[in-house]
Amino acid sequence: MYARPTVTRSLQQCLSGNRRLFASTAQHKQAPLPAAFEERVSQALDGMRTAGTFKTERVIATPQRAAIQVQGSSSNVLNFCANNYLGLADHPQVVERASEYLHKWGNGLSSVRFICGTQSIHKDLEDQISQFYGSGRDTILYASCFDANAGVFESLLTENDAIISDALNHASIIDGVRLCKAKRFRYANGDAQDLDRQLQKASEAGCPVKMVVTDGVFSMDGVVAPLRDICDV
Repeated sequence: MYARPTVTRSLQQCLSGNRRLFASTAQHKQAPLPAAFEERVSQALDGMRTAGTFKTERVIATPQRAAIQVQGSSSNVLNFCANNYLGLADHPQVVERASEYLHKWGNGLSSVRFICGTQSIHKDLEDQISQFYGSGRDTILYASCFDANAGVFESLLTENDAIISDALNHASIIDGVRLCKAKRFRYANGDAQDLDRQLQKASEAGCPVKMVVTDGVFSMDGVVAPLRDICDV
């Protein structure tokens, strides 16, 4: 049985007006961090600033699109670093359909998929993707590519298997590979001949399953993976 929570009157007032959801905690005493730890963190941050590796957020003041405005700048900035390749992030039809689904299905599920976070619209979309690709294969949607990469390798491969990964694969692929116990081999970026050599090494190591992993497009340089050559190998 699922109980529907009751929204408190104060929360309703916050949502219907401009009141802040969270009041300041300045009036409450907070336990100080240990001085040695705080000094260590401060030194680490100073070191990053000195080395030029300290990063700050670029705060966007417009919808995500090719030309955006960021806080601190009065002119438009060309955005080359988003994943909005097809320009759908603020496409009017996408925004309209998202609004329709928001009113019909609510704002999120407050649960993961396998507990009580799968709705019929998720399965409908997965079925459509399966039909598009054919071959009777099923589809599982993840919230992000990072989540997919974290979940797929560990689920499919054992410590006896092998992953042969492109040297310039995205960090999320690398993190997913690290979570897996399979033997790791790496081939030079887009080099089908080196891939063949690494596959031979995996065979010599007695790996019954060998999975080749590559980005489709390497985001840092825009290089397209030679998928035909990889499949031929």
